[in-house]
Amino acid sequence: MSYRLEFYEKLDAHKRREAVWDILCEVDKEFVPSLSARESSFQSELQVEVEEDKKPHSYFEEVCKQHFILAISEGTEELLGFMTFKSGYTCEELTAFSPSLYITTVCVRKKERNRGITRTFYDFIQSEQVKEAFRMPYVSTRTWSANHSHIHVLETIEFEVSERLPDHRGKGIDTIYFAKRV
Repeated sequence: MSYRLEFYEKLDAHKRREAVWDILCEVDKEFVPSLSARESSFQSELQVEVEEDKKPHSYFEEVCKQHFILAISEGTEELLGFMTFKSGYTCEELTAFSPSLYITTVCVRKKERNRGITRTFYDFIQSEQVKEAFRMPYVSTRTWSANHSHIHVLETIEFEVSERLPDHRGKGIDTIYFAKRV
């Protein structure tokens, strides 16, 4: 089954909001900390208490204000996954890579993984398919040290480590900032 990518400035009133919500709920607890334990996609304090039954409402409202790249099935029009980002982002951990197009979230439905969707998102965001008004000299993101599949994708597309924050997400779980000049 093939898919296409679509860019959206925001999803505030978009018909795909419900599908984004469904995917966030599906993958919520895979993130460290979980998305439901966060207030936003770029908060700096990541050692937070997790409530088991909580849903990622705050996180969802925050990402819907960001820019989206959606992966949509050509046959069924189902949302397979999404990437969210902020343009013009700066922070202390990315000083050498600022301003950047900062990727805040990458989510792919579990049943659609290992099809290259995440890699395709990264190819898209580094291309001229992103509207010129949003392009930056750098692309950046962060992840946790045990997120081996995401780190593997970043390393294979030549992102470099900008900063590593030891035990930032708990004992033995580092936050790693990655960036690349485009």
